Amino acid sequence: MRALVGTICLLAAAHGCAQKKEPTPHFVSAEFHALLDSLDINSPGASTQSLESFLDLYHRYEIADSARLEMSRFQSAIDGRYHRARELARDGDFERAEHMLEDLAQVPDTDDGTSARRHLEYDFYYEKAKWLLYRQRFEESEQVARNLLTRDLNRFQSDQVEQILDHVSNVDAAIGMSERASAEGACRQLVVFLANLYINEGRYPDSLTLSELKRLDPHSSRTIIDELASIEDYRATQDNYSLVAVGKRGERFRIVDGKIEE
Repeated sequence: MRALVGTICLLAAAHGCAQKKEPTPHFVSAEFHALLDSLDINSPGASTQSLESFLDLYHRYEIADSARLEMSRFQSAIDGRYHRARELARDGDFERAEHMLEDLAQVPDTDDGTSARRHLEYDFYYEKAKWLLYRQRFEESEQVARNLLTRDLNRFQSDQVEQILDHVSNVDAAIGMSERASAEGACRQLVVFLANLYINEGRYPDSLTLSELKRLDPHSSRTIIDELASIEDYRATQDNYSLVAVGKRGERFRIVDGKIEE
């Protein structure tokens, strides 16, 4: 029995010697402190990853215990961070949400990191495209959807994104028709405006732009100015005129002596 106890003691002592760490070289200590200065508690995933890389290189030194202690501090900041990122996205703060998710994705061995990595593969950008669509930010929604289509999507995901693009296209067409009608209405008002000006002054103005239109009649010209982007190629004699009215979406309407020509 005494021999067995002695053997166990020797093995324990040998194990203790094997676990004993080496003194930390000065350059390793300096590297560790520089690393600490670069870490950010708002990026716990990246910080944890950096500390793990440090430990992979210098785990045999005494400073490894300090590195593990720091790593546990950043790891504790990871819990619940995925939910906070999702809340930010629901509020429309996609830039911060994406940063948090990308940071979490660097620690896939955690629950939050696994969820973040999966969410960034598709759902985050699909939900962003929908969020923008519902709030009538159609160009931004389309851009997100088209970027998403460049990813390796399955058939169901591709169909979902295509539906968003269908909605954007339909809404854009409806808005285009409405804005064109508004531009045509502004052209008719411009015709009436010039007719009244001719009646009152006996001639058409020598030049005409939106700013000059506002100067001639700030009140009556307000709707015209709101619906048109510019007035171009204006030419006039005492009794005749021609011009091109440009709508907000680039539609061009040629007007000659009160007649609108598309």
